[in-house]
Amino acid sequence: MREESEQRFRRLLEQHDRELLAAAAARAEHGMRDQAWDTRFHDRVRDVVLPVMQRLKALMHEYELKSAVIVTNRQTSAEGVVTPSSVAFEFRVLTDPETHGFPITVPSLTLIADPASRAVLVHENTMLPYEGGHVGLVARHGLEDLTGAAVEDHLYAVAGKILRGNDAQ
Repeated sequence: MREESEQRFRRLLEQHDRELLAAAAARAEHGMRDQAWDTRFHDRVRDVVLPVMQRLKALMHEYELKSAVIVTNRQTSAEGVVTPSSVAFEFRVLTDPETHGFPITVPSLTLIADPASRAVLVHENTMLPYEGGHVGLVARHGLEDLTGAAVEDHLYAVAGKILRGNDAQ
């Protein structure tokens, strides 16, 4: 290979390496910011959200109603699909899949960490067989705006749509 051609190739390859390194550094920095935000989300869940959800779970148990609190950590599949961190309160008021052995619609309130917008997305599922309901985003909170009172209000809104003999609707 001519020396002139080799030098052109070297410049091209060096530029490629610089751009590749810069992109990798940007991805790593973005990942670290997302991880730091997820840590803050889980701290907020531990300190603010879980006490409210655990108290409601105990209260429902007093009335012989089943529920579950499910905390999920962010994960990335082998295909690169990201499942965000979340915490969900499931109202298992119709049937219990463990007892009855078949899947059903489980009304729930889920708080989903969204590092890209630095927000907590509030998702509800109030679907009931033969009655319908709503599935989707109902609110968005900044992390510091996610107070115990806000969590209580969202839980009460879902409970009011699915429990009988209520005054929440």
